[in-house]
Amino acid sequence: MAIRQITNYFALIILAFCLASCAEEEQNRILSYDKGTYLGKADQSLSSEQVRELMARSQNQRVY
Repeated sequence: MAIRQITNYFALIILAFCLASCAEEEQNRILSYDKGTYLGKADQSLSSEQVRELMARSQNQRVY
């Protein structure tokens, strides 16, 4: 009977370890994908100031 109890405790410890071993960033992630469809979070819109800064930066990077 003692061997069976030890085996049960060992199995319980392994089960608990397996359930807790997933990293938090890997939990609740998408596992089935639709081809050609982005399923992530929507992008935030840029403010008009950010758009102006990007346009000014791109003007400085032009090569003629």
